[in-house]
Amino acid sequence: MKTSLLAVALAGLSASLFAGPEPGPAEGERPTRVELASPEVVVPIRMEKGRPVVQVMIDGKGPFPFVLDTGAAGTVVGGDLAKELELPVVGEVRIGDPINPHGIAAKQVRIGQLSIGAATFTGMVVTSMEDSDLREHLGARGVLGMPVFAELLLTLDYGRGEIRIGRGELPPPDGKEVVAYRPGLGGTIAVSIKVATLELDADLDSGSPSGISLPNKYMNDLPLEGKPVEVGRARTVASEFVVYGATLKGTVKIGAHNLEQPALRFNGLPVANIGNETLRLFVLTIDQKDRRIRFHEAA
Repeated sequence: MKTSLLAVALAGLSASLFAGPEPGPAEGERPTRVELASPEVVVPIRMEKGRPVVQVMIDGKGPFPFVLDTGAAGTVVGGDLAKELELPVVGEVRIGDPINPHGIAAKQVRIGQLSIGAATFTGMVVTSMEDSDLREHLGARGVLGMPVFAELLLTLDYGRGEIRIGRGELPPPDGKEVVAYRPGLGGTIAVSIKVATLELDADLDSGSPSGISLPNKYMNDLPLEGKPVEVGRARTVASEFVVYGATLKGTVKIGAHNLEQPALRFNGLPVANIGNETLRLFVLTIDQKDRRIRFHEAA
């Protein structure tokens, strides 16, 4: 059994674009201009292999399916798509995951214009991964990372099957629905959670089909219903490891929201992770300018 974590099965990017030493998205990966046809652009999503997928136009061609990955600190196009679109190569970068941050060499390519529904993003440099096999393993041609939406409000609504893209800001954190976040390793979105009595940061990761995933070191620190058992193997962009599962004898707390006796996954990565099994319980709004997230309970 294969279990995919961090948005990437064999090739994607979730929590793993470590192209520079400083946290946060690289300036070149942010669009130079954003145009919205309406104050709030609504775009349908479909779930593919446990991940939200949107249709994207690139330089007037497409549409192409891309995974929307809140855990990806950069945008990725498959090497085959970059060649098909003849995207100009502008540099090279080394990427990886938290275990091996610079394990893979990749190319940087320039996109003139990327459109998601009626939202248009101009002037972006993204990562092209050769031999990425995104179509086979993710059911997509690329991965949309958070720098695309750096100046916007992005809402992910699983229940309605849509994302909403607009301008503005979230209200100040109240510790209940709206919480502050900090940049995690490589510029990911790290939110504070409480697992039983353990407080730690976890990456927000819509690119992962799992729920709450924790580093192996916490297996002996938490009250569990039984001994963790092997449930599969997982691969990120640069590593492979065994995944263990167990049920928490207690509560996971995110803001004011309590998840009673959730299934936990333990793996060889050094960071905790919140994937779609948990995120789909909420309507999520991400404000990267102010580093805030709203967790609104889904109806």
